[in-house]
Amino acid sequence: MEKLIFQTKARNLLNLKDKLKNAKVLDVFICSLKQLKQNKQSILDGIKLLNTDSLIIRSSSKNEDSFANSNAGAFLSIANINANDESAILKAIEEVGNSMPFEDDEILIQAMIKNINKCGVAFSVDKDNFAPYFCIQFDENGSNSSITDGSAKNAKTYFHYKNDDNIKDFHMKKVINMIKELELLFNCHFLDVEFAFDDKDELFCLQVRPLIMQNKINLYESIKKEALQRLYKRFNSLQIPRPRVLGKKAIFGVMPDWNPAEIIGLRPKRLAFSLYKEIITDNIWAYQRDNYGYKDLRSHPLIHSFLGIPYVDVRLSFNSFIPKDLDDEIASKLVNYYLDKLYKNHDLHDKIEFDIVFSCYDFNINKKLSNLLNNEFNENEIKRIEFSLLNLTNSILSTKNGLCLKDIEKSKKMMIYYENIINSNLSLIDKIYWLIEECKRYGTLPFAGVARAAFVAMTLLNSLVEIGFFTKEEKNEFLNSLHTVSKTLSKQMSNLNENNKKEFLENFGHLRAGTYNILSPRYDENFNNYFDISKKSKQEEEKEFKLSNEKMQKLNKLLKEHGISINANEFFNFLKTAIEGREFVKFEFSKLLSKAISLIEELGKYYEISKEDMAHLDIQSILNLYSTLYSKNPKNTFLTQINQNKEEYNITLAIKLPSLLTDADQIFGFFTNNINANYITQKSISANTALENDKDLEGKIVLIYAADPGYDYLFTKNIAGFITCYGGANSHMAIRASELGMPAVIGVGEENFKKYLKANKLRIECQNEQVICL
Repeated sequence: MEKLIFQTKARNLLNLKDKLKNAKVLDVFICSLKQLKQNKQSILDGIKLLNTDSLIIRSSSKNEDSFANSNAGAFLSIANINANDESAILKAIEEVGNSMPFEDDEILIQAMIKNINKCGVAFSVDKDNFAPYFCIQFDENGSNSSITDGSAKNAKTYFHYKNDDNIKDFHMKKVINMIKELELLFNCHFLDVEFAFDDKDELFCLQVRPLIMQNKINLYESIKKEALQRLYKRFNSLQIPRPRVLGKKAIFGVMPDWNPAEIIGLRPKRLAFSLYKEIITDNIWAYQRDNYGYKDLRSHPLIHSFLGIPYVDVRLSFNSFIPKDLDDEIASKLVNYYLDKLYKNHDLHDKIEFDIVFSCYDFNINKKLSNLLNNEFNENEIKRIEFSLLNLTNSILSTKNGLCLKDIEKSKKMMIYYENIINSNLSLIDKIYWLIEECKRYGTLPFAGVARAAFVAMTLLNSLVEIGFFTKEEKNEFLNSLHTVSKTLSKQMSNLNENNKKEFLENFGHLRAGTYNILSPRYDENFNNYFDISKKSKQEEEKEFKLSNEKMQKLNKLLKEHGISINANEFFNFLKTAIEGREFVKFEFSKLLSKAISLIEELGKYYEISKEDMAHLDIQSILNLYSTLYSKNPKNTFLTQINQNKEEYNITLAIKLPSLLTDADQIFGFFTNNINANYITQKSISANTALENDKDLEGKIVLIYAADPGYDYLFTKNIAGFITCYGGANSHMAIRASELGMPAVIGVGEENFKKYLKANKLRIECQNEQVICL
């Protein structure tokens, strides 16, 4: 086969005209401004030979579509020009020609495709790291440019592993076959191709050019098909229910329950991932659910690593929200209902406790449970579910058992053990071991319990709004009256100066923007990048919340009617204790975790291993040394494991999987799900964008990857608002934004986030739930 050489946009299409078999190339007419000046009529005569009534005139500059620079969108294209209007044609040619730097730059003229059905852009690899995936984005609104100009509102994206030929979608298969042929024709695996389908499903190649490769990581060879085949087999084997686990199908997601994508990121390095599993999601999470009256799932890890990407076992999560006294037959039916609902509504994957699961009783539960009548549940089964949830909720609310209070009291022992450990003569390895152990026992276990109580508290509070007992404003007034760690932190940050800096860091210096990430510096390690004490931030106003006697009596009556076994005063005490307690315990356990991470960095220095490398070490490699002594120096073992984990991490960086993994075939190819972000407040703002590490954040919309509590410092910068890639409606940053009345968009997803990163200015319209690139 004769190999083609990349030239200009126009020449590439001209050379493909009689060679490309898997797609059509429209007839091409090429001219330049120089030629136009010499003989306009000759050009008009040549255009007539295209035999069309509508034209598109595009740039084809020498400065476009090269291996060094694409200049994509830099020059003009004009569509839908009347082919019978010579003056319009000449004007368009001049405008396109004048948009390019040279008089002899080519101008590409073709017929407009009629009745466009799909139009988009396809890459033969990931454009950012050259991972071996076909990446195809398209729109179905009839536009020929909505993908390239960013105006597409309902664009779809499809990814497919290059070494797998099982492509089920008809249109995607045609596009991929076209790309494969183009790769052969140009002897190049890194292509950027524009395409369109008409209403007869004819595929047209509109443009082909090489992807720019300079200064980019190249992961083209990082994923072998065998790795994906092993994942395929593992996914299928996990469909078989485990002991004590109900449900006919396993589903995995990156955002449900303990949402790892928010807390440690979608592609965490090994240390962060293993720490999260060790202190919460391997065992602690299940102990807490069992303690609070839910189904016993101890010994079941909640999160699986799928080639380094953390996935929550959603079936297991659904089981863990079943009250333990509910009949197994009804429980099984309920779990399958949850699974079916999520399978049909992928966009709910980060809202399962809001829109799918019934995890506690609330004042609007009858209305919510009534949906089960349309899903093969009878009245008796619904009543049994309701009473089971009521019993569980009463046990959590109980002033006698006081699970939430006991957990908060238990957590207060943490700092005693913390001080004992760090002031001891124990070795670095021993200190790390015991900090992690005490963090689990007196930190994350009680935190998981108090967080569950706080979720119940917020559910009850929100349901009072749903039934009209409270207005949204009254709910927010109550939340604003709470004295949380975040408010204390915010108040102290707003008054920071050289005199109180030391005291501030003694209290809050352990916080990190990335709580589990050794590469994320603590406040006390990078103070000047986190804070600018020359600028004062706005302080939150503290308001007292008080209900009238009449309304308190109504609430007492409402509680009795619902069978809730506490009075109105006890109810508000519970709300206050649980919501404030959640932040307190999380803040306290983060001290032990942060110190353990600092000691891990110190251990790395002792062995002359950088923290960048230590980030790739599994925490078990360190913890195992506490009770195991081998003849070899731990340094050599660490370095061997780090190198292996780095190789694995290249796979993690390259692999593409959907946010919700429902079918094994998605491991090789999938359409991305629509992302339903969470909009905070009803406000609209327009502002320039900034990244979290930028020095000047005042008045800007800040883009951050995760809704992690370590980003609280942003609220001292007088920012206009913020957008996160990951995070749910109940995330820390969502709650803080709501408290402050700050416009924010939580969890926009990877594709949208990448788009916003490229924008200099954005408009957030929370009421319309829209982010607009300005």
